[in-house]
Amino acid sequence: MSKLNDLLENLSSDAKLKAKYLENPEQVMEEAGLNDKEKTAMRSGDEKSLTDITGDKRAFSKYIYNSKK
Repeated sequence: MSKLNDLLENLSSDAKLKAKYLENPEQVMEEAGLNDKEKTAMRSGDEKSLTDITGDKRAFSKYIYNSKK
């Protein structure tokens, strides 16, 4: 599993991490060890980019779910 997959899974199950991400996504992505390509995909919220990187067709829905307050 990629670091991006791990982050998305953790965001969906850890309310404190999600709140931290909503406040400072750059810090959370850095702490998760995402590479530049993964960070760019997270920033863009582009479904194809997230799916291509993670191999998970649900990655986009996890991202959308986790970016809302």
